Amino acid sequence: MNTINSFLIVCLLLLNCKKSTDPNKFANNNVILNDTEEITTSVYKAHKNAEIVFCLDATGSMSGLIGTAKEKIWNIVSELAQSNDIDTLKMGMIFYRDRGDNFVTKKISLTTDLDEAYSELLDVNADGGGDTPESVNQALNEAITALKWSTDKNTYRTIFVVGDCPPHMDYQDDIKYTESCKIAAEKNIIINTIKLGNDCTDAIYHFKKMSSCTNGEYLQLDQNAKDYTIATPYDDEINEISKSIDDSRMYYGSEQERTQNYAKKAKSMEVYDKGTSTANSSRAEFRNSKTGKKGAYGTKEIIKDYEDGKLKIESISEDKLPKDLKGKNILEKETIIRNLVKKRKDDNARLIDLIKKKNRYIKSKESIQKDSTSFSKEVAKIMTKQSKN
Repeated sequence: MNTINSFLIVCLLLLNCKKSTDPNKFANNNVILNDTEEITTSVYKAHKNAEIVFCLDATGSMSGLIGTAKEKIWNIVSELAQSNDIDTLKMGMIFYRDRGDNFVTKKISLTTDLDEAYSELLDVNADGGGDTPESVNQALNEAITALKWSTDKNTYRTIFVVGDCPPHMDYQDDIKYTESCKIAAEKNIIINTIKLGNDCTDAIYHFKKMSSCTNGEYLQLDQNAKDYTIATPYDDEINEISKSIDDSRMYYGSEQERTQNYAKKAKSMEVYDKGTSTANSSRAEFRNSKTGKKGAYGTKEIIKDYEDGKLKIESISEDKLPKDLKGKNILEKETIIRNLVKKRKDDNARLIDLIKKKNRYIKSKESIQKDSTSFSKEVAKIMTKQSKN
C-alpha cells in the first residue's frame, strides 16, 4: 500500500505541474518540457498596464513646466509604450496652485482617451501663486484618493509631483503628504518627485521624503523643465494624414452612444488647432503604437469594426447609423465603407512610413543635443525602469 500511495502522490504532483498556467511562474526562466518543446519567458509574460498621473504646479513661475508638458507629453507616453510591453495606458493630471488663487486644484480623470486629457492640458496656463508654499498636500491627496486607480496586480501605477516650492505644512485642515504617502503605498502607487529650480531649497526635504515613502525617484531639474524639440521635414505631412484619419471616424449605435463618441472625436480634432506641429506629430506616433491603437478610434467606430469583421452593415437599423449612411441602400453603404476602409489603410501605411523617416531624422540630429537635459527623457527613463519591475 505504501508503494501504491507513493506512486499516486508522485502522479498528482506531476499532474499539478503540468496544469500550472501561472503567468508569472516562468518569468525568469526557460522551462524545458521535453527534448523538442520549450516554453520561453515571452509565452507566460503577462501584459502590463500603466496608469500615470502628473501632479503639476500651475502657479505663475511654472510657465516653462506647463509649456514643456504641452509639448512633450506624447513623447513621454510614446517612449513608455514602445520601450515596454504595455497593453493599456491611462493618464490623468492634477494641476495645483494655492488657496486664494482662481483654483486650488484642477483634475483630469484617469482615462485611456489621452486626446481628452491632452485637450484639457492645452487649456491650462501658469498663473497665481505669490507666496512660496503651494497646495502640494491637497494635490497629492486628490491624485491618490480622488482618481479611480485600478487594483490589478499587473498594472504599473505612478504619480509624478513636479514643482518648485514646498507644501503648506501650516494648513490645519489639510491632509499632509506623509499621510497620503501611506495610502499610496497601500495602493501600490509609486510617487516620483521633480524639484524645479534652485530657489525654495526647503522644498528639497519634502520632495525627497515624498518620493522615498514609496521607493520612488527624486530629481532636481532647472526651473523651466528644460527640454529640446527637434522639428522635422515630415511633421506637417504627418499631421495632415493623421487629421484625415481622425476626421474619417464614424460612429454607430444609440443616439447617446453616438453623441458621446462624436464629442470625443471633436476633442481629438481640437488638438490639431491647439497643439504644435511637433507635439501633434508625436501624438500620431503614439497612436500608431500597440497601446495607442487601442484607444485611437474609441468604441463602435464603423470603419474599424467593419474592417475587423465585427460588423455587418445590414444588421444596423437606420436609427443607429451615422448620418453619412442614412437613407442609402445596402450596396451604397457597403461601397462607402469599403472606400473608407481602403483610404484609412493607405493613410496608415503612409503615416507609418513618415514616422520612420521622422525618427531617423531625429536620431541624426540628437547627437547635437546629447549633453542637453531633457525633462521628457528623464521622466520616460524613470517610468520605463519602474514598469519593468
